[in-house]
Amino acid sequence: MKLRPLLRRRLAIPVLCYLVALVAWILWGAAALGADLLARNSGRLAEQTLHAGDFALVDLELQAGEPETLLTLTGDPQMILEDVSDRTVRTLQVFAEYEGDAREMCLYYTTEAGQPYSQDRRVYPALQADGSYLYMLPRTRIVALRLDPCSPDEGKQVTIRLDRITLNTQVGGYFLPSWYQIFCLVLYPALAAAALDWLRAVLLAWRRPRPEPTRTADP
Repeated sequence: MKLRPLLRRRLAIPVLCYLVALVAWILWGAAALGADLLARNSGRLAEQTLHAGDFALVDLELQAGEPETLLTLTGDPQMILEDVSDRTVRTLQVFAEYEGDAREMCLYYTTEAGQPYSQDRRVYPALQADGSYLYMLPRTRIVALRLDPCSPDEGKQVTIRLDRITLNTQVGGYFLPSWYQIFCLVLYPALAAAALDWLRAVLLAWRRPRPEPTRTADP
């Protein structure tokens, strides 16, 4: 079937745009899988278990005699990994129990040395069936991490009984889009189809032969 007659059909352009988006998504997933396989084979994507002593603690106090029990000192406690540039980080998973209202939890990341932490570069956890909290980081270069394990109310304290924190425990989902990615896969092909349909209408109108002006007979 020739392409030109096919594109004249009303739904041809939207279907073509969504097919292109699907192929692009599959290729992106395959590239991500290949990159992670290479990183894992080189040791950069190895799973690692961390404990409280591996972090720089801000407004958190280790309880004497209980090395994995932390007490918040303010409403903005932080656990910082100052340099992870020598590895590839895809996930961070927190196994802990909280005494008190933990409220908001989030993980900040930086992509350059000396870069300040910003709300534009943070992710929120997904609660897992085993009670742990899993943070999925974007596929970019990660230089430093700052875990905000909780956000107590003013004047209140939270006790965190930390079991462990692991890096790169659940790396995958290469072909399974997140809700935001599903939104993009629905929205952007539709916008592209609308733009292409408008452009096609303009080209057809421009190529359509114009009627010659009517000539009046000389008296």
